[in-house]
Amino acid sequence: DRDALVKAVSARAAEMILPSYSSEQRRQLHQFFLSVELEACLPTELPIGLRDACRQAMADNNPTRMSKLQEDVSYELTRMGIAHVNELCVPGLGYYVNIAILPEAGTSGADADGAALARRAATAKYAGIVIEVDGPSRY
Repeated sequence: DRDALVKAVSARAAEMILPSYSSEQRRQLHQFFLSVELEACLPTELPIGLRDACRQAMADNNPTRMSKLQEDVSYELTRMGIAHVNELCVPGLGYYVNIAILPEAGTSGADADGAALARRAATAKYAGIVIEVDGPSRY
């Protein structure tokens, strides 16, 4: 029973103290509980502090450098006038996506100030279109 499994994992995760989890374990917990909430629409009973720490571990897992292929895709999007942000942390999820398409035209990609674009993407409610160039290898 899916409900019983979620309750059992939630209870076990809540019993352990936060420092006992490695960053990798926190990311795994985040993925599990996020998938439960999004796919099964089941509430989880995870303490808020642990939930926040798991989400933050996922957000902190951003690669430091884009791949050459991602740079090429970003360049072509910029050349075509498609506004986008590289390496956007999707608000509320903690996941980074390689490229997020913005709803309006303008400066984008590597030619713009990344922090300003990230703020713009978060406030502009990015178009909901993402391009995962290199696949989910970082997770």
